[in-house]
Amino acid sequence: MGRTTSGLTVEEPMQQQTVRGTGVVAGYAYAPVAWTRPAPVPPASTTVVGEDDRPGEVERFKAAVETVANRFADRASTATGVASEVLGATAALARDRGWSRAATKLINAGTSAEGATTQAIGQFVAQFEKLGGLMAERTTDLKDIRNRVVAELMGLPEPGVPKPTSPVILCAEDLAPADTAGLDPTMIRALVTRLGGPTSHTAIIARQLGIPCIVAASSLDTVPEGTLVLVDGTSGIITLNPDRAEADALVAEDARLREEIRSWRGPAQTADGTHIQLLANVQDGKAAAKASESEAEGVGLFRTELCFLTAQTEPSVEEQARIYGEVFGAFSGKKVVVRTLDAGSDKPVPFANHEDEENPALGVRGIRLGWTNPGLVERQLDAIQIAAEDNGVSEAWVMAPMVATVDEAYEFAQLCRARDLKPGIMVEVP
Repeated sequence: MGRTTSGLTVEEPMQQQTVRGTGVVAGYAYAPVAWTRPAPVPPASTTVVGEDDRPGEVERFKAAVETVANRFADRASTATGVASEVLGATAALARDRGWSRAATKLINAGTSAEGATTQAIGQFVAQFEKLGGLMAERTTDLKDIRNRVVAELMGLPEPGVPKPTSPVILCAEDLAPADTAGLDPTMIRALVTRLGGPTSHTAIIARQLGIPCIVAASSLDTVPEGTLVLVDGTSGIITLNPDRAEADALVAEDARLREEIRSWRGPAQTADGTHIQLLANVQDGKAAAKASESEAEGVGLFRTELCFLTAQTEPSVEEQARIYGEVFGAFSGKKVVVRTLDAGSDKPVPFANHEDEENPALGVRGIRLGWTNPGLVERQLDAIQIAAEDNGVSEAWVMAPMVATVDEAYEFAQLCRARDLKPGIMVEVP
């Protein structure tokens, strides 16, 4: 837009506006905005499904759920690191019997599969939002599952992230694991969401990808598709139509610093030269093998539950030992800390769940799953002992999650010492 002076048109600089959120991954990015594809809108019809047609409607619902869950599981099998973890967890959540039972009950009462999916998941979303905190952030996962199941039932494409052919800043109301886990950081230069928090999957995946991320930008919906923006992941500021030269300079300096970090090859030490043991966080043998190629000196946390998020039955001691042995083998002769199953809440393991738990985050979860699954902890410790012996590990460290009492700690320590394992616990229950 320009103004006219003495017959000459003088171009006025485009007005610079900002949108503020919470910066959760530092860095700068400059590109046009691209918004995610909208969720499907279920049919508004209130037609009741006839009694004779209800069994078929239930089967149609179950088939759609299984298709969606399988897509999550397939993506998890080809992803690595945190991306694999969150996709596997979402596959398990899609198959969760709690919400599917609620939907099936609605269908048997005459509600369509689309309507039942929307209502059943809506009930759980409302419960999680009342709990607040981390549980409230997990509602994004449930809403994503709802949208994908409804789209499958309606024969529509999956909602979610567009496939850009040039770099963009991806903007969304919120992003689910399936949206973020497969992102290409060469095309998606930053993530910005109107909702979400520092512990959301959006923030976790952005850290893994090494791209700037801002969440809780409440007025993000005022930014149109295609707007050129500068994202500052440190301050949480999104600048619309910034000065291009200034934006390019900030992005270039950010790239230089990132390359300096990527090229770091140790040693891990403080400024005064004190050595710090650098240990990796892994979820399976593939991740451990990758970590062994880095500066990691061992494994500080092997999150075993992430190996079994889609397992419907408990693996045998021998099968567990094989899986654990892959991690021990990747760091032969080095420290490996194995955490026993931290199943429950946002990480449901089908064979080790406690149904109808009123306090899923802090109740019968982790070490306490042994109460309702007799022998579960003992069999896992047996497998860890075998894996350690098979891989020549002289001292295998084992850590129990969600320990709440001295008695729990004492009992776990006794079980470990009886198998020549070094016990430890996570003190995380307030």
